[in-house]
Formats: sequence, C-alpha cells, structure tokens
Amino acid sequence: MTTVDTAASTSTALRMALRAAHSRSLADLGLSAIGRARFGWRDRSIGSVVERAGGRYWLRVVWSARGRARGAWWTGNQEASRIDGVAKPRLLDVRAWEEGPLVYRAELMTLLPGRACATDAVLVGAPGLDESWWGELEHNLEALSEVRTDRMVLDPEIMRRRISVFFGLEMDIDSDTWVPSHGDLHWNNIHRDPFAIADWEAWGLAPRGYDAAFLLGHSLAVPHVAEQIARRFRRDLVAEGGIVSQLYVMTKLLTRADAGEHEHLVPALHRHVERLLGARARVGRGA
Repeated sequence: MTTVDTAASTSTALRMALRAAHSRSLADLGLSAIGRARFGWRDRSIGSVVERAGGRYWLRVVWSARGRARGAWWTGNQEASRIDGVAKPRLLDVRAWEEGPLVYRAELMTLLPGRACATDAVLVGAPGLDESWWGELEHNLEALSEVRTDRMVLDPEIMRRRISVFFGLEMDIDSDTWVPSHGDLHWNNIHRDPFAIADWEAWGLAPRGYDAAFLLGHSLAVPHVAEQIARRFRRDLVAEGGIVSQLYVMTKLLTRADAGEHEHLVPALHRHVERLLGARARVGRGA
C-alpha cells in the first residue's frame, strides 16, 4: 500500500473529501483511527491503522468516478481473498456508497506485521535484506503464478502500442501464456520482518516475469539490487514475456518521470532499455 504523498500537485478539496469518507467509514464500521491517516498515490486513496474491540486492522478508502467504479481494479483486494499460499492481508469487510459523481469504497483488512521495505515505490538505498527474505519473495511469486484466475488488469494491445511508440519495436504479445501476478510489485508494497505483499488491487494475469520486471525497474537507482533481481529471476526475464514486461515497465516509469515523478531514474531507465534492445537483437540474430 502506498503510504507516502507522491502526487506532483494535490487537491485540497479532494483530500477534504477523502478525510470525510474516511471518517464516515470509521463510524459505519465501528472503528477508531490510530495515528494519522495517509494518502495514497496521487490522492487516489486514504488509509490508516484502526482499532476495534482491542484488535488492530488497516482501513483503506478509495474513490472513483461513478462510471469507472467497476472491473478488475475496483475489486482486486476483495478477489485476492481467494489466494492461498501467499503472505498477504485478508479482506474482512467492504462498504461502498455514492456521493455526487464519485463512488467510495472502504476496505477493512488485516494489518500486516513488519514494515514496508521502503517509504517510496522506487528504491533509493540498499534495503539490507537477507537470503531468507529473497527466498520468500521467490516462493510467494511462484505460488501466486499457480493460482487460477481470469482477471485481466493489463491490456495486451496497450502494451504492444506503448512499446511500439516508445521504442519503435513491434512485438506480438500473446496473453494466452500469461500467469497470475501481483501487478504493482514495488518496494513500498513489499514488507519485511516478516515478509508479506500488500496492495492487491492490480493483481491478475500478466506475462510471466512481469512482477520481477516491475520490481527491477523500481530498483535501477541501486544497481546491485537490480542486478540481484536480474540474476534471481533470470529465466523469466530473458524470455520473450520477460523482455516485453521490462520494456512496458520502462514506458510506465518514463511516463511518470515526464510528469515529475522520480526524474532521477531517467538515465538508468534509458541505459536499461539500451541493454534490453541490444540483447533482443543478438537473440534475434541467433547469437
């Protein structure tokens, strides 16, 4: 769950509305907030630790325009409840209501122990994780890939078009071979002490290696961590689906950099793309 304010500009009116929705959720669910509520990425949500009858939980309230309050993204955390064998929060209760043109959705979840590996999505320093943690990451992603689902959060045509527009490369993207993936695997969504993965609204089918590619892209500012991810997930990342995933993740990060987010990452993103395209060209020549 994103717990830092990362929007380039914030709307006072939107934050007031989110605070009001958070307060309503507390009252409806009989909860008391503990500590300050924190806004998610681009003020799309608000969340806080809450308490009820001596137990502590996490309350997240998200908003959407009425016409978009549906589909895989809207119900991701709820539908993730069917996933077994992965360290993640459980959804306990859901409430939704409309206010004018907006729809709000309050989700009460179990509170993950431990802490996020970083305070932001993009890694800026060594996280100091041991071999056991990395093993848990590999094990959990493999367990996730074996879950049965038809959830589609990524659009193959959008992926193909963006890779073509950014890099002038036409690629056939076959979604028939996709596997269940978290879809938003960055450093603020992964916990340590103990290991767990938060924020499941984006989970669904993706090219095998998409999660590794996503985490790799968000690690490029710390080369030795990026190299470790590339080594551990090499089999998936060097396959066609892994290359597609990495190129698409680069388009997402470059688009956000153009909007003012994590601009320091841009040189590393371009270097990574150059390596990817060079490696793919060599494979294409049979080298």
